[in-house]
Amino acid sequence: MEKFELHILGCGSALPTTRHFATSQVVNVRDKLYMIDCGEGSQLQFRKSRLKFSRLNHIFISHLHGDHCFGLLGLISTLNLLGRTAELHIHSPKGLETLFAPMLSFFCRQMTYKVLFHEFETKEPGMIYEDRSLTVTTIPLRHRMPCCGFLFAEKQRPNHIIREMVDFYEVPVYELNRIKNGEDYVTPEGKIISNSLLTRRLIYRVVMPIVRIPSICLRLQNR
Repeated sequence: MEKFELHILGCGSALPTTRHFATSQVVNVRDKLYMIDCGEGSQLQFRKSRLKFSRLNHIFISHLHGDHCFGLLGLISTLNLLGRTAELHIHSPKGLETLFAPMLSFFCRQMTYKVLFHEFETKEPGMIYEDRSLTVTTIPLRHRMPCCGFLFAEKQRPNHIIREMVDFYEVPVYELNRIKNGEDYVTPEGKIISNSLLTRRLIYRVVMPIVRIPSICLRLQNR
């Protein structure tokens, strides 16, 4: 099974303590890193966890309370000092870009990379991000301000080729991608070889919900 991990960088509340850092988690999917919330001190915990800044391209903010986003400016500044060139995408409820634009203009005037904000609605669930490996969907939550959790779902991967069967039916190499994606193989004589004879379907798919506790999912509450 390929890597699909959750790193807890912080789980504390709004009040700082010596035992818990402010809220932040990192999902590692096949060595691509996705940060959820970025409370104060998140970048320090990121380093302590031996995670690589170069593999972090997307940050998801659940809501606009400070203990979930005060660490953003410091992290953005650090990435600039490290000479980052890749874009950094920040996904959040409406309002974050308005709050951060003046601070970025003042503290990060000579940026080596672009920071792109993607704002979403929190009233209804919706897919806000997709790549080759996964999708990220919002989960509306009850809180004192617009808030949501995030559902990270691994995409179904292509079937595994059964090498012995491919060799037996003398399947050309250029047909393998089509077969991995579920198509049957038609021999030069016109005989159809079922895909189920040539491939083995992966039976697992990781789905990881990340929500605030004790926040309650609005969809469940309204039932």
